[in-house]
Amino acid sequence: MALFPIFISLENKNTLIVGGGKVAYRKIEKVLPFNPNLFVVSKEVSKETEELLKNHDIPFKRKSFEFSDLENMDIVIIAVDDIDLQKEIFNYTRGKNILVNSVDSPDYCDFIFPAYVKKGDLVIGISTSGKVPGLSAKIREFIENLLPENIENILNDLEKLRKSMPKGKKRQEKIIKKINQIFSKKDSL
Repeated sequence: MALFPIFISLENKNTLIVGGGKVAYRKIEKVLPFNPNLFVVSKEVSKETEELLKNHDIPFKRKSFEFSDLENMDIVIIAVDDIDLQKEIFNYTRGKNILVNSVDSPDYCDFIFPAYVKKGDLVIGISTSGKVPGLSAKIREFIENLLPENIENILNDLEKLRKSMPKGKKRQEKIIKKINQIFSKKDSL
């Protein structure tokens, strides 16, 4: 099943990570640049994850997951190998407006994590709909190497140009012309 790519704001979204190992570490690292309100609950936590939590002042409870941990959460990321727990949390959240990601269990996910490139406000997501994450990662690396080093400046300049003109066809044509000029001058990138 192909998944529809959608970008949502994680800014200030209450996000619970269930788990404290290597997988939880990777998921925390992936969402941190998008400024969610992170909370972590895990009976055990790796040294690496514990350091990450301390460095970013992320609230952490060293305990087993309880359904009360989901109170006021918008998103839950289940980064544990316990399939029964993944299923229980997923089923519990149905109808509660909580998005769920169960690592490596697409049956218990509302969304999956894409590989992504983030350069300032430019975000490019790559997904194989969970079938071959390694391929997504390789494509991410390929795209990242193709992007101009000054892509953030290009984006900011185009945004200023866009804001300086009234909406409409003329603005759209000018922006497209400028983009084509930028990307046709390979030496300027």
